[in-house]
Amino acid sequence: MTAMQLGKAFLFNPKVVLSKGEDAPFVDMASLVPFTRDVGADHKKPYSGGTKFLDGDVLMARITPSLENGKTSIYRATPSAKEEVAFGSTEFIVIRGREGVSDSEFAYYLFTSPEIREHAISSMNGSSGRQRVQYDSLASYIVDLPTLSEQRAIAATLGALDDKIESNRRAVTIAEQLGDALFAAAASESRLLSDVADITMGSSPKGADLNEDGDGLPFYQGTRDFGVRFPSLRVWTTAPVRTAAKSDTLMSVRAPVGELNRASADCCIGRGVAAIHSDTHPSTLYYAMRSSSSAWDKFQGEGTVFASVNKTDVHGAEIRWVGDGALFELEDKLRAIDARIESLESETQRLTALRDTLLPELLSGRMRVPTEGVAA
Repeated sequence: MTAMQLGKAFLFNPKVVLSKGEDAPFVDMASLVPFTRDVGADHKKPYSGGTKFLDGDVLMARITPSLENGKTSIYRATPSAKEEVAFGSTEFIVIRGREGVSDSEFAYYLFTSPEIREHAISSMNGSSGRQRVQYDSLASYIVDLPTLSEQRAIAATLGALDDKIESNRRAVTIAEQLGDALFAAAASESRLLSDVADITMGSSPKGADLNEDGDGLPFYQGTRDFGVRFPSLRVWTTAPVRTAAKSDTLMSVRAPVGELNRASADCCIGRGVAAIHSDTHPSTLYYAMRSSSSAWDKFQGEGTVFASVNKTDVHGAEIRWVGDGALFELEDKLRAIDARIESLESETQRLTALRDTLLPELLSGRMRVPTEGVAA
């Protein structure tokens, strides 16, 4: 290993040419999923400013809370756009391997490691809520850089785990799309949400009631835990706060209103989250909520981050529903889909834990990987 400053080991915001007004693939901050390796561009738009990058470059959020939440990914262009310049949020730091010195795939794992993340977060400054990573502090930070062949071997080892994690996520997406299609085919009426479900609005216990020792119930602090059924950011509480049951649909009642998750276990729900519960039709209820997202459009506000709905709003919302004759048959089918999803996400949780355990061991050199046959 060689001690080297990050700014000398990697290229930061490498120069890329893109003309104003030129249509190009676009990646916004919302597209990055926390602690997820790959991100793509789902549309093009005329370039008017922002960071520019190429296929394989690492995009690292430099602003709070996106950095703390784990928003760092590798940009993956579609097969037809591999040579195209893309652009995105001004709040990205673009990182690329330096020829003969470092590897971009390895850069992703290095910059998501606890050591670099903690340093980047500690270097942030600026006004409250708008703090940003300081380039100079990040570029001058010294790391022990493995040889290029070992970098590539480490990236390949961890990448194999991420490949399987990504495969599982795609399978979950397909399964949920099947559930959406089954529900859409069966839905035949509109009902008040409060007529088909019990609704619990979340509340937050005092900080003194929270701990990370695994005592009590897992606690959803709000929508930052949404997006995966096994959140990596977890605290626990023994306080008598409002709870949700396994398989309940969890919905954000603060911006973005209507975002959904499923409870993977009995848990507490924080302020900003509502638990939507049905004893007999929990899976149907979840897909009904997915298909009724437009019910919350009027609550989104005009760009405000404080858009929210109250208990009356939630109880009075109309959702699509299924006639009694088809309800139990549909529930059986949807529960089978959800069982498959839960199996996939349990495996993903195990793979993620293994990757996160291996990451610091491989980067520090405490654990080595074979480099035979790996390009130097």
